[in-house]
Amino acid sequence: MKQREACVYLLGVAGFGLALWLAWPASERQAAPSTVTAAPQVRPRDQVGWLASLPDAGPVQAAPVHTSATLVNGRNGRGVDLGGKTVAAYVAERIAKARSGDAPAAYEVYQAESICAAIQDPVAEYQDPAEREIFLREREGLVKLCAGISPAQVQERLGFLNAAARAGHLTAQLDFYTEGPYGHEYDMTTGAADPIVIHWKEDALTYLKQAGDQCDHFALATLSNVYDAGTLTERDVRSSMAYAIAAAVPRKKVLTEEQLRSRFGEELSAVDFESARQLGARLAGQACPAAR
Repeated sequence: MKQREACVYLLGVAGFGLALWLAWPASERQAAPSTVTAAPQVRPRDQVGWLASLPDAGPVQAAPVHTSATLVNGRNGRGVDLGGKTVAAYVAERIAKARSGDAPAAYEVYQAESICAAIQDPVAEYQDPAEREIFLREREGLVKLCAGISPAQVQERLGFLNAAARAGHLTAQLDFYTEGPYGHEYDMTTGAADPIVIHWKEDALTYLKQAGDQCDHFALATLSNVYDAGTLTERDVRSSMAYAIAAAVPRKKVLTEEQLRSRFGEELSAVDFESARQLGARLAGQACPAAR
C-alpha cells in the first residue's frame, strides 16, 4: 500500500490488527486476512508487539475463530455474521433496539454498517494483478451486500459505536479508538484544534481506560502506546511503562527489570522508573485482580 501521512488512525488499526493476529492460534494465522499499512514518519515503539516478543509465563487462551460461511469482515477486521441477509435487512432487524439504547444492538448495527464503510476505501496498489483482481471481485460482493444502505447510514455507524462504548461495551470501546474521529484516515497533526478531534481524544482515552480496567490486554497495551506517542494526551513515559507492566499480566508475560530498563530506562530517572513500576503494579492489581 502506498505511503500515507502519519496519523493516529493508522497506528490504532495497525496495533489492533496485530493484537487480533497474536490472539489467533498459529494454525489459523496463515489464512487470516492481512492489512498492510505504511509506517508513520515518527512512530513510538509498539507495546503490543514488544510484549508479544517476551517469554510467556503460561498459556494464553486464544480468541475463537469464526468459520461461518455467512461471516463478513467489517472495516475494523472483525467478522459479522449476517446470517445470509443483506446489510440493510440485518440493520432493519436491530435498528429500533439500537436507537432505544440497547448497547449490543447498537454495536451490531455499527459492525454491519462498517462493512459498507470498507467499500469506500481506496483500492490498494497491488504488485500482483491477480491479487488485485481477487480483491475487486470480493469488493463487488460487498457492494451487493450493501445495496440499500445510504452514505448517511454508513456515517451514522460512528454514533451507534459511541453509544455502545458509552454504555460500557468493551469491544466498542476498543473500536472507537481504531475508527478515529471521522471513521477514515485523518491527519491529527493538522487537525489538532478541531473540536470534534479534541472531544474524540477525550472519549477514546476514557473508553480505553474503562476497557483496560476489565483486564483487556489490547486496551492496556494500547494505553502504553498512547502515552508513549502522545497521541490522545500529553506524552508520559512513566505512564507508558506502567501500562506496559499492567498489559503483561493478562498476557501472562514475564517483565524483568532488565527488560523494563532496556525499554524505558533511558528516558526515566531512577525515581521515575521506580514510580512507574509501582504504578504498573497498582494498575495491574486494579484491572486484573484475579490474575495476580
